[in-house]
Amino acid sequence: MKIGFVFFLIFLLNISVFADDKKKVDGYESLDEKSKLEFDYSFMEGIRSKITGDLQTALGWYDNCLKIYPESPVVKYEIANILVLTEDYNGALQLAREAVAGNPGNLWYKLLLANVLQKKAMIEEACNVYADIIAKYPDKEEFYLIEANLYTSVEKWQQAIDVYDRYEKQNGITEPVTIEKIKLYTKLNNLKGASNELLKLIRKYPEKNEYLSLLAELYFNYNQDKKGLQILNKLLAADPDNGFVHLYLSDYYRDKNQLENADKHVRKALLSDELDNSFKVQYILKLVLSGDTIKVSDNQLNAYVDLLVNKYRDDLSIRALHSDFLKKENKLNEARGELEYILSQDKNNFAIWQELLLLCNEMTDTACMYTKSVEAIKYFPEQPLPYVLAGISLMMEKNYKDAVDFFKDGLKLTDENIHLKAQFYSYLGDCYYNLDSVQEAFRMFDNVLNINPNDAMVLNNYAYYLSLLGENLSKAERMSSQAVTLESENGTYLDTYAWVLYMRKDYSQALYYMKLAMQYSKEVSGVLYEHYGDILYMNGDKEKAVEMWKKAMEAGDETSSDLPAKISGEHKF
Repeated sequence: MKIGFVFFLIFLLNISVFADDKKKVDGYESLDEKSKLEFDYSFMEGIRSKITGDLQTALGWYDNCLKIYPESPVVKYEIANILVLTEDYNGALQLAREAVAGNPGNLWYKLLLANVLQKKAMIEEACNVYADIIAKYPDKEEFYLIEANLYTSVEKWQQAIDVYDRYEKQNGITEPVTIEKIKLYTKLNNLKGASNELLKLIRKYPEKNEYLSLLAELYFNYNQDKKGLQILNKLLAADPDNGFVHLYLSDYYRDKNQLENADKHVRKALLSDELDNSFKVQYILKLVLSGDTIKVSDNQLNAYVDLLVNKYRDDLSIRALHSDFLKKENKLNEARGELEYILSQDKNNFAIWQELLLLCNEMTDTACMYTKSVEAIKYFPEQPLPYVLAGISLMMEKNYKDAVDFFKDGLKLTDENIHLKAQFYSYLGDCYYNLDSVQEAFRMFDNVLNINPNDAMVLNNYAYYLSLLGENLSKAERMSSQAVTLESENGTYLDTYAWVLYMRKDYSQALYYMKLAMQYSKEVSGVLYEHYGDILYMNGDKEKAVEMWKKAMEAGDETSSDLPAKISGEHKF
């Protein structure tokens, strides 16, 4: 029903343009009745074909119209519209010019001409057409704005201002237009013009102090500090708690290295109830991001946050800011407490859930990771992160079976995010391997490497698992070598590569990479000591091998059951 109604409206619009054209152009009236009937029929069929999308048929009907009445402006207008749709702007421009010449008073023809000129980047001529339209329709605000925007698009700042001046003569002073003029005068580096425009707004809207603040800022930008300070001090005299003015003054004094004054005004702004707290938070974040610890020290920033927390204890945005600062100071428990408080008041903010979950992960608090992830899933079942962290927390507790369920559920939420999908496959691979579903684990790792062939961790783990099974060692060597190439100083990857070479009986190469593994490992585990001992033994250094095995026994983490026999000399290699 709606489609039919729209079709009828478009049909009527085209007829109205045609009817209007017939009234004002004499050529049509000079046709005999038979020609008029044929012209009208062809024209209506052209409209019908154009509306249904059959542009070639429409052009055929319009060509027939021009055979009957070659000077018809309305037909040239319709053909030009079709040529615009097919991006034939040269042909459209010629016909649009002819349509306007045939009927200069038709608004639609001029709008089409201006549109084509704009598409051909003939901006000044397009602006001239809009100027003609405005002269005839001075009450139509949109045409002023279009003409001014066109001049702005080609950086004709003064011409755009002239258009806005004509607009103001017709419609009076308005905030949006005056603000645009201020921007344009600034681009022209015309302080007087910009300040005059701001003064107009100040006179018209005396209750809006922000325009006085903008005027002060304008003076500061042009190094007329005395005028700027006079305005801001005048504002403070009338309203001592004006937070915006205090922040302007703070920025001004900080820029002038008058840091004591800057600090004083920041504190007054932060304690001002007239200034929205969200703005205060953004201002502090701006100071943090500036990275200028000389002009604003970490102690000052912490003091500013403390001011806010003490005065606005129940404001959740301030508690979130406080959490960020506590985390920065490595006060992780206190930071977590702030996030938990926010969630106790509002559980529908996923950004806070995310911060809390990542913080629990950073603290390696598996209980927190698990319980908070499960709770977050209740409120945001479509977010993958809680599934990842719940699964990781279970993996850390060696509960691989339940971890698989979380990873499989999270995998369904990855959609087109292939990197996240690869992460889930990687975790699933590790879980399946530890559940002795080796082939399923390898299938998961293959999925990861299909997405990212350079995933160093998966290349390493996959190679190590193959080496432990003594399977497909050539593939294991290739993958482990690639992991080491990607991260040449990773002790874990070097150990894996040494062990794969050992399994392939390339003992001298294994010893070379094992020494590198020991060098680059921050903490040498029992497994590394045992591997080193085995490789030393096969290279003939039995005394040092025993020394390494004893260190492995002392480390006591996941060494093989054969270790005591190796130390006693009873193990058969």
